[in-house]
Parts: sequence; C-alpha cells; structure tokens
Amino acid sequence: MAHRVLRRPLTYELLGRLGKNAYSRQNKRAQGIWFDFTSREMKAALRRENLVVWANAFFPFELLHALGVSPVHPETIAALAARLGLSRQAISCAEAGGYSPDTCSFYRCATGLNMENLLPPPDLVISASYLCDGAVKFFHNIARYYGCDYFLLDVPYHDTENARKYLAGQLEELAGIIAARQGKRFNPDRLVEALELSNQARDYFVRTNELRRASPSPLSGDDAISYVLDMQFFGPGSRAGADFFKALYEEVKTNVDSGQGPVAPEKLRLLWLHYIRPYYPNEVLSYLEEAGASICFGEANYVYWEPLDVAKPFESLAARVLANPSGGPLERRADLALELAEKYRVDGVIHFSHWGCRQSCGGEYVIRDLMKKKGVPMLILDGDGADSRNYSREQTRLRLEAFLEMLEANK
Repeated sequence: MAHRVLRRPLTYELLGRLGKNAYSRQNKRAQGIWFDFTSREMKAALRRENLVVWANAFFPFELLHALGVSPVHPETIAALAARLGLSRQAISCAEAGGYSPDTCSFYRCATGLNMENLLPPPDLVISASYLCDGAVKFFHNIARYYGCDYFLLDVPYHDTENARKYLAGQLEELAGIIAARQGKRFNPDRLVEALELSNQARDYFVRTNELRRASPSPLSGDDAISYVLDMQFFGPGSRAGADFFKALYEEVKTNVDSGQGPVAPEKLRLLWLHYIRPYYPNEVLSYLEEAGASICFGEANYVYWEPLDVAKPFESLAARVLANPSGGPLERRADLALELAEKYRVDGVIHFSHWGCRQSCGGEYVIRDLMKKKGVPMLILDGDGADSRNYSREQTRLRLEAFLEMLEANK
C-alpha cells in the first residue's frame, strides 16, 4: 500500500534531500535544517540505532536529546501523513478498531498507522499530562499494545514552588530510568549542553518574534504553524534546533530589511489561535494570503519560558513546562491572546477550533468576548487538523470571506 512508505527509512532520507525545495517559498536554509533533522531522527528510530522513546509534543525534549535516545513524536508523523493525503485511511483503521470519532484526529491517525505496523515500536513511552487530554490515554494504549513501560509526567495545574519541585523530581527520576535502560549512568554534562543549545535556540526565536511585528509580516503564517512549530516542540536541546532558529532569524531579518513578506500588499493582519492548522490539502491559509490577509503571529509561536538555568537543569525544565500559558487557568491564555493582539497590531483574530480539542475550544467564547471588549473581531473557525472529512471547502471559504469583508469595512 502507498502509505507503507512511512515505514521505510529511505522515505525520510529522500524527504531530507528534497525538503529544501519542496515545502515553501521562503526560509530555505531553515527549512532544509528541519527536513534533515526530522528525517535523521525517523531513520534512526526505524533502524533502532538507539533506545526508541515515544513522547508527546509538550514534553521537554531537551532531556531526551541529552540522553541520546531516538525520540518519536506521533503528532508530527500524523501531520506528515495528512500532508501526504494518507491520514484518512489511517483514521478509518483506528475507528474500525474502536476509537471514537470524537477523539483528536492526530491521535486517531497515529493509532491507525500503528495498528498497521507502520511506526517504529517503542522501548519506552512517555507523555505529559498537559495540554492534550487525549495524549495520556493514547500513549498509555501504545505502551500496553507493545508491552513496554509507560511514564506519565504529572504536570500540576498551578505554577508554584512546590509544583516545580514536584515536577523536577519526576524529570530527574525519568533521566535515571532511561539511562538505566541504556545500561549507563546519567551524564549531567550532557544535560547542561542540551540546555545551552536550547537557550541559543530560544534567544534567536525571541528575536525572530520581535521581527514579526514588522509590516508586511516577514514570515509566512503557513510556515510558522507548520515546520517552525515542529522545531519549536522537538528541536530544543539539539544542535539542529539551535542552527534552525539562527537560520530562521537571519532569513526573517533579511525580509524585514528589504521590506519583503509573503503577503503583498498586506491589507489585513491576523492573529492565529491554537497550536495547529489543517495539514491535509486545503485552501484555508492560501486563501487568506491571496486575499491580502497575513497571519502575522500565532499564539503557538510565543516564547513563554525564561532562559534555562544550567546550574539547576531539572528545576529549569520544570519551570518551562509550568509556564505554558495554555496550561492552568484560562485567564493565562486569554491575557496572552489580548497581549499578542495589541503587540502585533492585528485587525482580527482567527481561532481554529480543531475537532476533539476540548482544552482549547473550551475557552474560545470567553476569549472572543474579551476580544470584542477591546474592539478586536474574532472568528471561531471550526475544522480539523488531520481528518479532511471534517473540512467543508465551501462553508469554510464563505466564513472566511465574510470575516475578511467585515475587517476591511472596519479599517
């Protein structure tokens, strides 16, 4: 079957080679680093060169890079399957196996791929208890399926000193568990190195985000919530992550200095809320760009954590996890959305309401009401990131057209 290409190391080698010219119009060097990094990690996992560890997007990957394991992130693989037009078959397979259509399509897609033996079997499975409600059960089921150990990183609801100590203790315990599985002692120097690389990436990303305040917006919103976000999740702590964000900064700065951007002329500036977008073939983002509306920023790209303290590595990683404004009380996310709308001088906000994503969609109307009080229109756009069956081209286009017409009338 065509989708079995996902199981072949050669697939990721070819993707790495072709990526520089295949994904977007800009940011070629950064894009190439991402393709090379992603393809190398998947090849290593498929060939079982190291201990294979499955982990979810909100786990601090600095720890895994420091330990030298082969991380597998199913969310990225599901997005890739959707991009290649292969997600529907995998999702149908999962649903035939008893997985409800009400659950997140990314995890249904990854489940279906796994049921067809297309993913590298894990030696250990890890998931953080936030932000995705479905992640905990998905990763737990994967561990049961393979009969391997499962480690739940229990993230407290509130960011307090005791919460940081509790979380830091779990991370330190996990480091010892993984090192023991590798038959070696944990090397703290490797973790220090990973944190230093993470700080380098963070510094360049913060500087990039400042550049994105320019008009026209110097970075495509499509890129920002696809491969840039992917590196934001899985790159920190790696040399590739540091190199990627340095290259991205240089390319975005070049665009700012030359007054160039992906949307010309830029008629409207939009803020995108939610961590994802539709990854299967669709016209949502391309339509916005063609209409002169740029996604100048998205909440997913906000750098919410302070530089990591290499003298207190586990405590710093714990603080980073707990600082995520999408975790904890809704007020944190709402306050950030209002701050970003003002900082990036947006004309409107689009909240992409991904089917099955309860923790994000649950607060959308509160945020919309707060935006309304500030005079910022917000569109709640129902959709799905991986399952094209929940995408209606005509209905989506009509809603976007009406929203943009309203924004233009308000200018």
